[in-house]
Amino acid sequence: MMAFVLAAAFAGGGPLLLTDRGEIALSRPTVRLADVVEARGLGRLGVVEIARLPVGRDRLSLSRRAIAALVRRAVPGIVVDGGDARIVTFRVVGRAEASAGACQVTSSALAAGAAITRDKIAAGPCAVAARVLRYDAARGYFVARRDLPAGSPLGHLIVSPPATVARGDAMTLVSRAGPVTVERRVTALQSGRDGRRVFVRDSGGHVFAAPIATVAP
Repeated sequence: MMAFVLAAAFAGGGPLLLTDRGEIALSRPTVRLADVVEARGLGRLGVVEIARLPVGRDRLSLSRRAIAALVRRAVPGIVVDGGDARIVTFRVVGRAEASAGACQVTSSALAAGAAITRDKIAAGPCAVAARVLRYDAARGYFVARRDLPAGSPLGHLIVSPPATVARGDAMTLVSRAGPVTVERRVTALQSGRDGRRVFVRDSGGHVFAAPIATVAP
């Protein structure tokens, strides 16, 4: 009954829009409505829990379509826009890191299409931010939708280190069994960073996961 009351209370504000962020930092192992939507003034609705990370895990990846379905299940009657196949990763971090990444602004002027990297942002006031960023899933980072002057508010944002490997990159898979080493060419099916496992496809069409490791020349 509480969910129905809360949904009715927000009904006058129109549909909720899912965030464009590809990674969301959490200070707890639960995902709340306020973590996944671009809306202010949610009140009690913002603390409604829509998902919980599996025990023993510090991250969870879901499609925006799945997130929209979880929101509708948690708050029957709510209208949600923005559900699609793009992946959002939730990561549990310390409270200090979550707070540090909560509100950011551009530290210099950025052209449309520029990557949002750590050297281009700074902590700033939590002003209402327009939808000035989009997530480039192939490269694993945000880019500017349009030209942004220095000091442009970016809202709640965690900027991860750039991906080491992008989707579509050619890679060399190295397999070792005792003294024997076998190398074969594979193609990355998703972006990732050193130490992470990504799905790859070999020339025979077989798909499997392999860890990324950068080898110095």
